[in-house]
Amino acid sequence: MIGSLDQLIYEAANDAIADGTEKISKPHLEAVILDIAANNQYEPPGRRSRR
Repeated sequence: MIGSLDQLIYEAANDAIADGTEKISKPHLEAVILDIAANNQYEPPGRRSRR
């Protein structure tokens, strides 16, 4: 989902610029609302299948 990753970085970078830090941090990334494609790919840590 390269488009989802691109959107995540773009929005986090804009937030970092807006708040003056000019550095993407974990809180910036966590503040971004993910799109449907990214949400569908996510598996919570306790639910990952062992292959």
